[in-house]
Parts: sequence; C-alpha cells; structure tokens
Amino acid sequence: MIDLEALRKKHEQLQNPASANQNSDFLKKFYQIPEGTNAIRILPWKDEEREFYAETKIHRVPQPDGNNRNVHCRKIHGEACPLCDMYYALWKTGRSEDEDLARKIKPRARYYMNILDRESGDVKILSIGVILFKKIIGAMLDPDFGDITDPESGHDFKIVKEMEGQWPKYDQSQPRPKSSELGTKQEAAGIMETLHEIHGLVKLEEYEDVKKAADSLRGETVQGSSTSAPSKDVPDNEYLTKLQS
Repeated sequence: MIDLEALRKKHEQLQNPASANQNSDFLKKFYQIPEGTNAIRILPWKDEEREFYAETKIHRVPQPDGNNRNVHCRKIHGEACPLCDMYYALWKTGRSEDEDLARKIKPRARYYMNILDRESGDVKILSIGVILFKKIIGAMLDPDFGDITDPESGHDFKIVKEMEGQWPKYDQSQPRPKSSELGTKQEAAGIMETLHEIHGLVKLEEYEDVKKAADSLRGETVQGSSTSAPSKDVPDNEYLTKLQS
C-alpha cells in the first residue's frame, strides 16, 4: 500500500529544497548521542545572567495518522496553556481512556545545553530529558565535582547510552573523576565564541494554536490512545525541526 503521507513530505521537499536544506543544517547543530560511551564537556553560558541550560516542556499530541505533534507548554513562560487544562480535566473524568490520553499529552521536561564533543571537537546542542539532566545536576551538587562546566577546573562528562529494546538508558552516565581544562586559553576562547543560542529555542506558542491542538482531541477517538505514552528520554528529530518556526 502506498504511504501517501511519506509521498506528501517528499513532494514538499521537492517543491521547497531550500527549506529542506535549512532543516538539515539546523539539525546538524544538535548532538545525536551514539550508543556506547561518549565523552563531552558541558559548557558554561556566556555570562552569569542566564543558566548554562535552557528548559522547556513538551506536550506530545496524538494525531489521527498515529504520529505525535510536539507542542511547547505555555506554562514554562507563566502563560495559560489549554493543553495543561485538558490534561488535568481528563484525570477528573474517571474514565480509563481519558487517563490514557492524559498520560500521552502530559507536559514532559526538555533541557538544552551547549557541549563540546570531545571526539569531533565540535560545539553542539545537547537536548535531553529529565533523567539525564538529573545526573548532570546531581554531579554539580556533589562537592567531589562542583561546577563541572568550569573551563579551567571542570570535568568532562561521560554519557553512556545503552538500548533497552527501543528505548535508551543512561544509568551509567557520570563525570570523569579527574578534572581537566577545556583546552588552552586560546582554544577555550574559540570554543566559547561558538556557543549556540539555546535560550532562544524555548519559544512561546500562540494561545490559539495550542487551543486548536487541544480542541482537536475533544470528543474524538485518537488512534493508539489505549496505550499510554512512555516517559522515556527519547530523541525527537521532528521536535528539533519544529524549533525553527
């Protein structure tokens, strides 16, 4: 059977090759975590006014074709969020199918930070979920490590990615015990000049757009709603592409 959706996407690429190239260039900024042990250096931000990381939350909204649409939660900006309103309302109905849908659209934390890929020497954006982020913060609160982002006395971080079925696990990830310099003073200065604008990735969605996403689920049977969405830390290229808009 012909996959009409795949053909439609291919047609859009052919119609707008410049956009396709932009998407490709944008995704190249992100660090795709390979399976196994990977050495990175988490980088500080340019100044002390902002944290070294940027935080958002994502609603994964089921679509009729079985895929998910990723929507920024507006509450991260202190604004009303129709999808959050719907999430809490679904739990109050007492119906199992509504609880399943609530689990799917639950806002899930996402964090972005600049890192130096020790293998390639490139500065990339690391996009992670709460599990790996807790490990990083836990290490920084440990007096044996402290500020692991410090260019002179910080620590490289080992991301250990193991696959459990189709889901990644990061249980063995930890900082290297020995502190090290980011590089020579000249190298460190060059690295800090190439930081990506991570804070600009956390965009405020238009209220009406989020409301439409919530309204599309009301009173409809959503394909796959009988299975709750996993809370695993799963990379999502479709979401990364959406960050451009």
